[in-house]
Amino acid sequence: MSWQVPNINGQLSSELVNSGWTIYKSTQSGQGNTQAVTGGQAHLSPPSFDTVDFSDSSIPDITPETPEGMFPNGAQVDEDGKTIVRNLWGGIKVESRIGADGQFITFPDEANRSAAEGAATHGFFYHTTDFLKEAAQKYSTLGENETFRFRDIQDEGFIRDTLDFLTNGNYTEKDVAAMKEQMEDVVLELAQQIKDGKEFDLSSVQTKLTIGNSEIGVGQLFELQSLGKDLEGVLNQTSVGQMDSFAYAQKGLTKSIAEYYGKNYGAVGEMFADGIGRLYEKSIQNVQKLNNSMNSGYGGIGWSQKENDSVHTGLEISDLFANLDCSSKDAFMADFNEKLSDMRTLVQQFGKKYNLSDTYLGIAGDMANLMKYIQSVIR
Repeated sequence: MSWQVPNINGQLSSELVNSGWTIYKSTQSGQGNTQAVTGGQAHLSPPSFDTVDFSDSSIPDITPETPEGMFPNGAQVDEDGKTIVRNLWGGIKVESRIGADGQFITFPDEANRSAAEGAATHGFFYHTTDFLKEAAQKYSTLGENETFRFRDIQDEGFIRDTLDFLTNGNYTEKDVAAMKEQMEDVVLELAQQIKDGKEFDLSSVQTKLTIGNSEIGVGQLFELQSLGKDLEGVLNQTSVGQMDSFAYAQKGLTKSIAEYYGKNYGAVGEMFADGIGRLYEKSIQNVQKLNNSMNSGYGGIGWSQKENDSVHTGLEISDLFANLDCSSKDAFMADFNEKLSDMRTLVQQFGKKYNLSDTYLGIAGDMANLMKYIQSVIR
């Protein structure tokens, strides 16, 4: 008997996090293959994600009339003597939509609501670079002596989510204001790329962003964000009741992978690794929460010692891979191979206790798949 909790839009739904677990019942054949039983379903594939495209053609002009008395009539100049070009008053309004493949797109505020309810996610992972591209295109049309006013190019939601995730909420309004100014400089650099006929390239932007008294380039920041989104997807795949050694090992590896790559990004990279570490702990807590629900006789169905032991063994496997030696690629791979052997021992001990063969538990296949996975990730 096994119980699986699917992820919704890349995260646990509020119903799941609030212990209203959706249960799917399945059994395993003697060959280790999962088979559906009457009245249940065996699997749910998680939905894919789309990149949100906020091209000029899809963004309505929401420019309201200038409030009466806000500006005197006639051309105005700013403190530097540049002519003010009045554009969008409140910035870009974004509404939820469905992607080209028919799947719902997750927006940052939705991820933050799920995070508040216990899911191992964060709005930081769901911002795109579209607001930078769109603002740069607008700024590229300005003359040397012109400037925009009342244009929300900084995307304060992105700034706050970035600071919140990387500093664990330890930031001030002064930090937000400083990063807003830096983001405007980023946009001006991107606008110059367009004027020079170059491709949009975040990696060549010289302006640095200050996070927790440390600096990072905007291109590097989005590299970390992309990695974090991939790792977050793994952390929100939660299942209990079957010996799925691959899933438990992959969950632990998210923490080590974040540390391995984070060290290449200085102090901000360390903050990123710490943030993924916090999400890893949340993910483990969600496994324990689901297991406790089953122990309490959820739905009037008993939870056997065998199923309890499978969860405890799985969590031991996660812990094995969560703290690998990340000092170098060679050190990482050597430690990984050692822990792979330890994982096999744990699974075999579990199997021996319940008279389950290695073939039934699929340990050889899980080890091979883990090796392929880590070889594709660690470079």
